[in-house]
Amino acid sequence: MKEAKLLWLRVRPFFEPTGEDCGTMYDETTACPKCGFGARQVGPLHLELKRIPKRDIARTLGGEIVVSARLAEQMKTAGIRGYELGPVVSRQGKPTPHWHQLLLPECSVELAPETRVGADFFVPQPDEARCPQGHVAGFTVLSEVHLQRSSVGEADWLCTRQAVGPRMGAFRPLPLLLISQRLYQLLTSLKVKRFDVEVAHLG
Repeated sequence: MKEAKLLWLRVRPFFEPTGEDCGTMYDETTACPKCGFGARQVGPLHLELKRIPKRDIARTLGGEIVVSARLAEQMKTAGIRGYELGPVVSRQGKPTPHWHQLLLPECSVELAPETRVGADFFVPQPDEARCPQGHVAGFTVLSEVHLQRSSVGEADWLCTRQAVGPRMGAFRPLPLLLISQRLYQLLTSLKVKRFDVEVAHLG
């Protein structure tokens, strides 16, 4: 694990209600009509503030990621790269100083063919979540994650160009979150909890 350049990060468990359920606006005109991926958030992230788990990083069922003010300050101090911070507000629009939305402006890392994605490992087809336009690779990741090395930059927060998962209600297809070894060491030193990591192989 300590030798890996990149790690696949999964924040667990998801929490509800989602930003969309709380009044966050999305521009669906930018979404793919086939898979629903690509809707653009418009304005601040509205959440039920009392429902945000009391930990440093959390993710809604809709994929919105929030980080604590503590983690935001530590990432800034450490010079972590590849992210932006957005405001988190209540349903009524009142901002909170305790939380920030984590925004990843560029999702450009390419999944390599060795990454198996589908609905079922033994019967990988048909996978109704897979997008013919290439936005969504499939229903879920069935193997270790392999990435195309040439698509990986030097940021500490990255994500894949291809998303995974179906569009069902508030749940949206989500890119895979990737973090550098430097960011992983920061998270562990701060004793950040409720996330899993796996090695992301570069080919």
